[in-house]
Amino acid sequence: MLIGISLGPGDPELLTLKAAAALKSCSRVFVPGEMAAGLVRPYAAPEMLDFPMIEDPAELERIWKDNAAIVAAAAASGCAAFACIGDVNTFSTFSHLERMIRENYAEIEIQTIPGVGVVPALASRFASPLEGSFAVSDGSPLDTLIRIKATRPKEMARELRQRGFEEFVLGRMLCTPEERIIRGELPERSDYFSVLLARKARGR
Repeated sequence: MLIGISLGPGDPELLTLKAAAALKSCSRVFVPGEMAAGLVRPYAAPEMLDFPMIEDPAELERIWKDNAAIVAAAAASGCAAFACIGDVNTFSTFSHLERMIRENYAEIEIQTIPGVGVVPALASRFASPLEGSFAVSDGSPLDTLIRIKATRPKEMARELRQRGFEEFVLGRMLCTPEERIIRGELPERSDYFSVLLARKARGR
């Protein structure tokens, strides 16, 4: 098994209890840099993998493939982790590694632990509450949209299809015992604590 562990924005006290427990339980913990390694050390012995900041697509794929092979070998023989600053599912090194492992080592089970990402960290440190809709971008085209308070998911999906969105996933009461994730046919109504993920076809 491979666990993607979110380390939060850098403050050791913002590491979640679940993340700390996972770091302690894994036989090997890989990290992409010294900042992540420093947060991991109180719980496990981090193993550094090299992810250079280059733009050559072919060389990047080779590096991802080599690192994926190292992590996959550890995950195939025990419980391995890859720990990143911020949240592992948001603008993260882990996302690329996860893609490579799913493509080449489909037998490995992958789980992730959410953490404090850049958006809540920014809102806190800037004293700037985010009370209305906002956009987050790394400069790439917008292909994903998240609607919170998705109480009318089917109607929302109909509207978003007109804007080019094609894939929809509804989550109700996420990360609670009542969690339900719905793919495919969406209900007309959902409760207040529902979120709708909408995506355009990749490559558009």
